[in-house]
Amino acid sequence: MRRGSLRFRLLFGAAAFILAALALSAVGLTMLFERQVENWVDAELNSHLDQVIAGIDLNTAGQLAVIRPPADPRFIQPLSGLYWEVAVEPTGPILRSRSLWDYEIPLPAAALDADGLQHHVVAGPDRSNLYLVQRRIELPQRLGGKEARAAVALNASEVRSAVNRFATAIVPLLLILGGLLIAAVWVQVGVGLRPLAAMRKRLEAIGMGSERRLGSRYPLEVQPLASEIDALLDARDTQIEKARARAADLAHGLRTPLQVLLADAEQLKAKGDAKVAVEIENIVTAMQGHVERQLTRARMATYDPNAKADVGAAIERVVGVMRRTPKGATLSWSVSAPSGLAARIDAADLAEAIGNLAENAVKHAHTQIAVSAAAEDDHITIAFSDDGPGIPLEKQREVLARGVRLDSSGPGSGLGLAIVGDIAEIWDAILSFKNGDADFGVVLAIPRAQPR
Repeated sequence: MRRGSLRFRLLFGAAAFILAALALSAVGLTMLFERQVENWVDAELNSHLDQVIAGIDLNTAGQLAVIRPPADPRFIQPLSGLYWEVAVEPTGPILRSRSLWDYEIPLPAAALDADGLQHHVVAGPDRSNLYLVQRRIELPQRLGGKEARAAVALNASEVRSAVNRFATAIVPLLLILGGLLIAAVWVQVGVGLRPLAAMRKRLEAIGMGSERRLGSRYPLEVQPLASEIDALLDARDTQIEKARARAADLAHGLRTPLQVLLADAEQLKAKGDAKVAVEIENIVTAMQGHVERQLTRARMATYDPNAKADVGAAIERVVGVMRRTPKGATLSWSVSAPSGLAARIDAADLAEAIGNLAENAVKHAHTQIAVSAAAEDDHITIAFSDDGPGIPLEKQREVLARGVRLDSSGPGSGLGLAIVGDIAEIWDAILSFKNGDADFGVVLAIPRAQPR
């Protein structure tokens, strides 16, 4: 998954949001738990404080004491973390729980309302901090009638320890929850992007020629895009048809004047002006070749990825015509082109390519021509071989150039193999030559048409 992909962006954004939300949740839950713990501690300390105040009385020796201390055993365990203390103002005495041992809590001197409760954090024994609640009370006359401060304190580390334990316990749960949420987002993104993946595969199928349009099998959010692409494909097909029509009109418009010029050249020959007639014939032949070449280039701009042509039928038609030509009738033909071979190429382009290869073979063959077609992997190969002189290896690339003729003794414009090369380039085909001991061959490998 690449960083620039839509899937990565969606997953990265969702994961970042989920992790941020879980982090805030962890902080919020911890603060909420801490507040609840403090409320619980306040309630517990207040309950102990009420018991301490209720237990203040004179002991058997007539001294002020807490006769009935709170029942929690931590009050009698030295340095247990839970303490109480009563300080009679202004000069004492100071009563405290056994858990304080010989330590005296420095009660805050802030003024207190009658029966008011205050919370403080003060220093405790053994360098600890205490969470303390205290209240000012008025002792009855029989106990001296003085004012006193009564306080109950708990080691603050116990509150913090409880909060830390909660945070430690909740973090793994939040991480598991985050993992589940990210996995759910992964699945959701995969399901959400599936229509785009299906669209991409269908576009590939359109490019290969096995499909023609995207169709209407997409969600409401994606369907407008598919419809726009189909509309563009429709417009492209319309432009292709118009371009083909214009190319055909151009061909018909130029061929007739060129044929008239050839007839005029014949008339000049009949009148004895053979030199001018030959020049006109050469110019007309060259112009015919250039017209065919430009028409081929026009088709290059009208490439149709959905094209499909029957190779066997095209070979049969072209060979049938070539056999009726003066030179073709004198040659021995061997044709092996089974039916059902479908190539991804326009039928007219295939016929033109086969026609040029056949004309080239007829022109150079001495006695025989072999034509074959076969399916090989993902290509259809069309091979022409003859017993002519062939093309030297160092000249094979040169003959694909415009107007190059290795044999200038006969008629022709030198564009036949160059046109085949252009057609091969348009349709992702491969044109190659092979030199044998007794023959020469040209092989055209065209991609196979995908079944529809």
